[in-house]
Amino acid sequence: MFREVACPDLVDMFPPMFRPLEFLPPVRRMRFHPAGFVLFGFAIAGFLFFVTAGNSGAQGSNSYIVVDANQKKILMEGDADKKRPVASLTKVATVIVAMDWMDSHGGDKTDVMVVPGSAGQLGGANPLGMKPGDRVSVRDALYGAMLASDNVSAETLASHFGAQMMSRAGGQHPIGVFVDQMNALAHNLGMARTRFVNPHGLDHAGPVGLSTARDMARLTIYGLRNPSFNFIVSQPAREIVYTRGGQSFSFKVKNTNKLLGQFGIDGVKTGSTQRAGDCLITSARKKDRFVPIDGQRQRRIAYRLVTVTLGSPDRFGQTSQLIQQGWSAYESWLAGGMIVRDRAELLTIAE
Repeated sequence: MFREVACPDLVDMFPPMFRPLEFLPPVRRMRFHPAGFVLFGFAIAGFLFFVTAGNSGAQGSNSYIVVDANQKKILMEGDADKKRPVASLTKVATVIVAMDWMDSHGGDKTDVMVVPGSAGQLGGANPLGMKPGDRVSVRDALYGAMLASDNVSAETLASHFGAQMMSRAGGQHPIGVFVDQMNALAHNLGMARTRFVNPHGLDHAGPVGLSTARDMARLTIYGLRNPSFNFIVSQPAREIVYTRGGQSFSFKVKNTNKLLGQFGIDGVKTGSTQRAGDCLITSARKKDRFVPIDGQRQRRIAYRLVTVTLGSPDRFGQTSQLIQQGWSAYESWLAGGMIVRDRAELLTIAE
């Protein structure tokens, strides 16, 4: 059985019974006094001037950061330390923890996992339609979580690897043990303003995980050092298979990142919930440049930007602008000799 599914992560925004028929932004009803229309017009004109003025049309009231992934030079930022829900960007940590565990304990991506009972209570996006008791490989769940933003895939990864962690270190619940490892990773990377509470990022019930644009940039740069992570997040589509009662179900999932392949973008993850708004992490690359040092030596200048936007009114449009402005800022920094006058100009990643 084969189906092709588009997997918009914005369905994470509502539990199943509360989803509207159309996913439109909420609108507050207002009553206007006749004279108010004139003032309203001036207000709109002022707002449009504000968002288009200056040298950074991408700036807004949300949080964002643009970082050179190699030298860790912060090129642009706005409210980058404000704690916010990060929705499915949480799955970046989930996948990294799972991969790190496999790398250090000889895991195999072809291992088959069983979807846990807790997956049936999640709500939110389940584009693959997996149910408790279904069986899926680690590899396909990794793709499901990152490309399709599938919450059941993330929950299954946490349950499977959390059980392995419990067998070595103890604990009371596999998913709780796994989330503890997500927070341990955040601590080790210096993500002091981050706290994960689940492996998927849903926030319509229970406590809400929080992070910042700066912290999510730290996490992403760490993840991009893993070639397997790089490969997964760069894929535009992937066929995923799982089994139920001996019957196989095959789906072709498409990457929810609409910017993939544009502006040199080769990842990383979208996220969207009612509380978090629209979020996006991107990695963008250009061909490395070699600059002569003297008559015999050259210096390789790597070109890779990581951009994070949280709570964006237009995550794809804003990110497109930030990347273009980020490249200009990077070129200016290189032309000026890559001078760093203050440590605050660099993104620190503790390890």
